[in-house]
Amino acid sequence: MSFDRGASRPADQTTVRRANLGVVLRHVASAGPCSRAQTAAETGLTRGTVSSLVSELVALELVRETGETTSPRGTGRPGAALELADVVVGVGLEVNVDYVAVSVEDLRGAVRYERRSYRDNRSSASSTVLDRLGRAARSALDASLREGLRPIGVSVAVAGLVEEASGTVVNAPNLGWVDLPVADELEARIGVPVHIENEANLAALAEHWAGAAVGIDDFVCVFGEVGVGGGIVLGGRLFRGFHGFGGELGHVLVAAEGCECACGSRGCLETFAGVESIARAAGVSAVEGRLRSLTDELVRRAEDGAPRVLGALDDAGRWLGIGLASAFNLLDVRAIVLGGCFGPLAPWLVDGVRETLEARSLAARSGSFVVLPSAFGDVAAVRGAAALSLHRVLDEPWTLGVPNGPPRPLLAPTARAKRRGKEVAIGRH
Repeated sequence: MSFDRGASRPADQTTVRRANLGVVLRHVASAGPCSRAQTAAETGLTRGTVSSLVSELVALELVRETGETTSPRGTGRPGAALELADVVVGVGLEVNVDYVAVSVEDLRGAVRYERRSYRDNRSSASSTVLDRLGRAARSALDASLREGLRPIGVSVAVAGLVEEASGTVVNAPNLGWVDLPVADELEARIGVPVHIENEANLAALAEHWAGAAVGIDDFVCVFGEVGVGGGIVLGGRLFRGFHGFGGELGHVLVAAEGCECACGSRGCLETFAGVESIARAAGVSAVEGRLRSLTDELVRRAEDGAPRVLGALDDAGRWLGIGLASAFNLLDVRAIVLGGCFGPLAPWLVDGVRETLEARSLAARSGSFVVLPSAFGDVAAVRGAAALSLHRVLDEPWTLGVPNGPPRPLLAPTARAKRRGKEVAIGRH
């Protein structure tokens, strides 16, 4: 929807211009190189309005002219082509039990900087792990500035229950974190606002924006590491639930008398389908103590046809199917995306997931669905974290300041601890 005609009250002019600024930016993002005239014709705005808005977007370093001309899609003369600029970037961080990762991504979807450091975070004090995260963030920010880039947001992916509005990790069982104010702690270390989000949610956003689930508005992204997370997208929006804890697929009960879980319950899905559980069943020991090495070793042995490994992976796929069957019956989703360690293991998991869903879910048996490997694998969460602030800018470009104007801080959720952060629509731009 666009706004062009005069508003009924003068006080609405700012709101109208802001809405139109977003309309033009999203059009350039979705249409690719296009002229001002094409943008006006396809958005319903006047050419004068579009020209003024484009000038503002160029000043904000969100849009640039390519130096080429575009052929008109109807009548009219060729015009200077516009495209998204690549100066503004988002910084994403991820903390898991054995690594800290960072990724910097620009508006065009290109990764400009990325690092992953393997350390044992489970046996480290939370302050030590946060120091590691802080150093990773500061290195990424400094590298971005040296390259002339403009960081506009820092987001962190954490495996656990996250209270988004306050930036608190309520419970991350595999890290041993309880009621830890991660956002405040990191802001004190790096001097800029920080946004915290569940890793499976961010993985789901990454897959929907630019990965396996582009064009799919109802799906579950199953993100596997030591634990198992679920990012749920319904009607093109991330589902959070009342407290923001929705999607804890790994703690769905699948065996009442099963093993004890790190969460304190018994028989949780992740005790059967987490990567360490799969490795134990397959007789695979950790290589240098790293989960990625476990996954690589499982893949290698599966490709070699090792019977015990193939059996363990088939069992894991069936346990995942049992955990997902209820989600299918309750939510009627169209797809499952296998992310994290499940991405590279997908060739040996998909059949078990599919067959179990068809056997145990009326919705899956009666409708059509697909099981897809992640497009990003084990970097999906950190890529989603990097892209989060960029997509907020696509929705609200006026929140940026002009680079040569008065200095402004990085974007951050407003009124933290007073209300939940604004919901992000994740329909394809």
